[in-house]
Amino acid sequence: MKIIFLFLFVFLISEIVGLSVPQPKGIKSSNRSLVYTYDINGSFYSKFLFTDLNFQLPFTCENGSSIRTCTSYVDEEIAKNLHGSMSSCVIDVDGSELCNVFSINTKDYPNPIIQGEFKPPTKGGHTIIKGYYLVLGISFYSIIPNMKVFFVGKIGDESFDATNLILDYKGGCGEKTFQWPNGFKYSFNHSNPIIDKISSDNSSLVSIGSNFCSNSNDVNIFIDGIQVDKINLISIDHELFEVRYTQQYCKSIYVNIVSGGLESNKIKFEFKPLPLKINSIPKVKGGLITITGERLSSQIKNSSIIVKIGNHQCKNIISSQNEITCNLDPVQTGSNDDSIGLHVNVSINGIVNDNILLFSFDVPFIYDFILPQGQVKLIGDCLGTNESTQIYIDDIQQLNLTININDKQTTLLFTPLNQIKNSKLYIIVNGKKSNVFQIDSSFFVKLSPLSPSVLGETVNITLYNVNVLNLNNLPTLTFIDTTSIKGIDNLNSNEYSNHTYSFEIPIGCGRNGISISIGNQTTYSELYYELPIITSCSIDNDQIIRCFGNFTNYFNFYENGKINILFSNSIDEIYLPTNSIDFKIDSFSFQLNKKYKTNQVYLKVCNELLPIINIEYNSTIQTPQPTIINTLKPQLNSSSEQEIKQNKTNSNSYSSNENISNKQKNEKIPSEGVKIQYSIILIILPLISFLAHNFLTSQLF
Repeated sequence: MKIIFLFLFVFLISEIVGLSVPQPKGIKSSNRSLVYTYDINGSFYSKFLFTDLNFQLPFTCENGSSIRTCTSYVDEEIAKNLHGSMSSCVIDVDGSELCNVFSINTKDYPNPIIQGEFKPPTKGGHTIIKGYYLVLGISFYSIIPNMKVFFVGKIGDESFDATNLILDYKGGCGEKTFQWPNGFKYSFNHSNPIIDKISSDNSSLVSIGSNFCSNSNDVNIFIDGIQVDKINLISIDHELFEVRYTQQYCKSIYVNIVSGGLESNKIKFEFKPLPLKINSIPKVKGGLITITGERLSSQIKNSSIIVKIGNHQCKNIISSQNEITCNLDPVQTGSNDDSIGLHVNVSINGIVNDNILLFSFDVPFIYDFILPQGQVKLIGDCLGTNESTQIYIDDIQQLNLTININDKQTTLLFTPLNQIKNSKLYIIVNGKKSNVFQIDSSFFVKLSPLSPSVLGETVNITLYNVNVLNLNNLPTLTFIDTTSIKGIDNLNSNEYSNHTYSFEIPIGCGRNGISISIGNQTTYSELYYELPIITSCSIDNDQIIRCFGNFTNYFNFYENGKINILFSNSIDEIYLPTNSIDFKIDSFSFQLNKKYKTNQVYLKVCNELLPIINIEYNSTIQTPQPTIINTLKPQLNSSSEQEIKQNKTNSNSYSSNENISNKQKNEKIPSEGVKIQYSIILIILPLISFLAHNFLTSQLF
């Protein structure tokens, strides 16, 4: 028996050695067929055997004069089975066929056909590559040089689909190459980067998306087409990148990234206006709205800025990076418009805030207080009226107080019956309670003179209730702009708790918030320079308004832009251009603007408004009817104070009372009467002459 087996083995070896290995001259692969060409005198493959699946891929051969062409027809179902352990059947030149003897030479495998574009994600994961002949000659993995890419599923199983190959791809960036055992190479890049959304925390931009290279050397980020310096790249991974970026203005930007040589989409991001706080105003009076927040202006000139509060549109908008001011017209109390919880919408060049800020009318609020001349002056919004406002100190209503509230309800002035020491103060207006404000009025000052010259002068300031521990210190007066002045002890009082010091007040104008400190005591007050006195105004026949007075000390302020003349129609202010005003040391004049039916003309000196003249037009003949007003020097007396504009940082505007001179009215009446009488005489004299001539003629003839 052993001899028989040995004979068969020797015979088999001799047969194999005698069988020649096929040497294909050409291989063509497609999704319909697989074609091999051989020399007519050589051996050839007659079948490919996939032993794991018991599947055969037979070839049909045709002989030419010198070439043998063997074709196997393929479709998708056949291609799905072309995987697993593989052998062949070979027909030799003598026509004999031997199977399962030779494995197929790696160079004889057909080139894979890749269907579609293979673009795996940069972060990797299960990724499908589609095509034909993808795993011929591959038993497990390694179709990328120096890398191992595993297949999902088991080659040789009936469930394995060789036309939809699932790779367990580990990720990468940039261009990569697959190489098959037969030497065929397929180059690919990864999926294009995509930016889905952008957010900002005011110091950086965070972009969320996919297919970003995780190495900063492989990416370039652009904002509005300008490349971001790599030093500003905070972090990056396959789904997120963050760059340092701040934007103080409301605007749109476009962001994109080039990752691994591939460019992403450009995504628009809007830095929206962010209104955070808004004051309240009286509903029936209207007034100045101040909105604070972020990105409340634009770098674009002549930007379109719209502010709507509920259904009300704000007018005369002035914006800066962090603040918008505008005027809201009065609302009739009988209207059906809501008064509470109105949405504030700010639109800058079409970019609208998306945060919620609510506004309500008539909500009293105290921002601050100062102690001018020993009185208490509350600064806030919707402070009510002299009759409706109640003051509470430490929850006790203060009765028998004389309260003076300005017309805009932004300041409340009263003289406390007793010193207020570290107390909690609030007000109630028509049942609405304000915020609670901590107040102490025990340390205060009085100024003399109350209004120093704009050229500067010595002002005596008396400090009241100075702490005994501070007696060895000299007081310091500090303006809002941080200019400080040391006081000089007048040495005119032995009562050091109430002591007077002199201060050299510098050149200036307008109303100025000040603080006065001595030792550890500080009080806040205000200092306002004297205002010019207008003696008279008139309108001549050319409709030129001329106002007379003494402006000698103010001429330099005008040249420096500190004095303006403006028309005021309701709350709309129209500034006159400087080149249209003739300003002298004893008068100023300008052409009356006829576009406005009813106007007030104001002189504004360092933001202090002086009412000068009211002008009314006859609607049919457009004749100006002037009302002349003398402007007096402002006084602090609470009974006569009329404040035109209030500054919430302790710099409040002040204006004088309007006093109409009956004498000036009476002086104009005779002048007009003389003109009328003279006109009548000029008409009657020719008539009398004509009648006399006719009478004399009739008598003579």
